[in-house]
Amino acid sequence: MVVRTFVAASRTLSSTVTALLIATAVLAALPGCDKEEDRIEIQAAYFGDSSRPSEITMAYSSLQNGQPGQAYAAAQGYIDAHPGSPYLPEAYYISGEALAAQGQYDDGKERLEVAIDKTNDRNLKALAMLGRADCNMGLEKYHLASRQYHWIELKYKDVKPLHQDELMFKLGLAAKKSGNGDWADYWFNQVNELYHTGPYAERARQENSHFTPPPDSREKPLVYFLEADAFSSPEKAEAGAANLRAKGYKDVEVVPSTRNSFKVYEIHIGKFTNKADAGRAQVDAKLAGLSTTLRPGTVEPLP
Repeated sequence: MVVRTFVAASRTLSSTVTALLIATAVLAALPGCDKEEDRIEIQAAYFGDSSRPSEITMAYSSLQNGQPGQAYAAAQGYIDAHPGSPYLPEAYYISGEALAAQGQYDDGKERLEVAIDKTNDRNLKALAMLGRADCNMGLEKYHLASRQYHWIELKYKDVKPLHQDELMFKLGLAAKKSGNGDWADYWFNQVNELYHTGPYAERARQENSHFTPPPDSREKPLVYFLEADAFSSPEKAEAGAANLRAKGYKDVEVVPSTRNSFKVYEIHIGKFTNKADAGRAQVDAKLAGLSTTLRPGTVEPLP
């Protein structure tokens, strides 16, 4: 597992550390800071601060140096010795990452979830969420990992220490492993377009699908839509569609269809010209509490 830049959880950090956090965020936003050496320098400056507990600094240093066993021992020792410390979320984060680095994904995920629950710091919460999604990838729970990566991408764009190229690459990889190649390629393309000098750009190019079969001119062009529900009654379908429109969903229509020789009325949302956009819309709908099914359709040629 790639070890990421870490940000403190505590709200009681000294003014020196707070200033350093601001400097870190500014530095991460400057051109060229998508390079790996810049990440290491930012992290070294942060963890070199003398006001931080030495046990936390040593634990994270061990984690970065490829010594997860030592990192876990140091973090757990701090948890045991300082049960009321404001730095406990950091210690749980480090211990969770250390366990995950040793392939203990279930135990690591439990620790990371504690860090998520205990911290009020937005930066640490986002990084711990990323670590939890990484654990689900390690457990081959690709659909769950994909949803979690996407939630972070939607809600934590402002968290500078959370490297967006890493997040987008992992989102693409989870989509690919869960069988959604179009959506995977969308995210791999985003990595290359936005972070072409970063450490994940080449990996994104390698994972991207380069083969596109030539279109068959005899086939009608495909579109995709989301099916929200189906009813035997057109009145119920229209009522359901009206409810979705009231909630802000666009391009909602009721479409007659047949299933097992029975007439049904399906509620369709949207018209997407590629599967990647439709897949992202489906995840957005799920995060908003609406379960849908992704369906292909055809565009009828103009007469």
